[in-house]
Amino acid sequence: MAKKQRKERPPQTLIDIVVPIHNRFDLLAECLTSIEEAAWELTYNIILIDNASTEEEADEFYASLELPNLNILRNQQNLGFPRACNIAANRKRSPLIFFLNSDVVLDPGSINALVQEMDNPEVGIAGMKLVFPIDSRGLRTDMRPQGKIQHIGMSFNIKIVPIHHLVGWSEDNPKVNSLRKVHAVTGAAMMVRRSVWAKLGGFDEDYGHGSFEDVDFCIRAEKLGYNTHVVPEARAVHYTGATVEKYQIGFPMQMNHLLFLNKHLNNLAWSEWQIW
Repeated sequence: MAKKQRKERPPQTLIDIVVPIHNRFDLLAECLTSIEEAAWELTYNIILIDNASTEEEADEFYASLELPNLNILRNQQNLGFPRACNIAANRKRSPLIFFLNSDVVLDPGSINALVQEMDNPEVGIAGMKLVFPIDSRGLRTDMRPQGKIQHIGMSFNIKIVPIHHLVGWSEDNPKVNSLRKVHAVTGAAMMVRRSVWAKLGGFDEDYGHGSFEDVDFCIRAEKLGYNTHVVPEARAVHYTGATVEKYQIGFPMQMNHLLFLNKHLNNLAWSEWQIW
């Protein structure tokens, strides 16, 4: 007698929130605290993946956490952003994955706004409006205009380098809030359909420590017919570069740009002029 096929249980949560972390537990605490109101009554898992933070500080912080559906993965070495995110995302199977940097503090309802955008079946990836913080936390303010736009999607300059749209603009500017379909969004706050994630095999780990893997993912999704949208109604404060500056972490920007061009140059064109 043939064995009956075992039916796979549907996931019990809607979103898997993946948060890569390397020290800066002060910002991580704010990030985690912001999630509950950002998601309202949505169901989710939180998956922290620690890229070799200082052991004693990490032990103390993780012992203090009391969050439902919290999963903590700890790497013995810094595996880089792409690989860490891939490991964490593949630990669960909710239909949506939300990649969230530990230096991003979400506004109430922001995750809900992303989920609503994903109701459109043509959208495979959704990103957020990110603004520079009012409180600098020791970060250089000459490169981070306080309270202004840090991210509202990306396009390509004449050298096919991805650039952030309208950096430094007022977040209330009508042009900022009229953007929707974009070439790419930052992996600092990116929601992805798990079905698209599975088709693409996650982030390309050839980008090593990180940079360009988020843009690469969006371009590959576009080739499959999925749009990338930025959602101005989904807002967060981004302490961009906080970990990098404090711990002097470098990224292989030039090498990764060459890798990106080698993969996608024939499919890309200068597009930033369309925003202005």
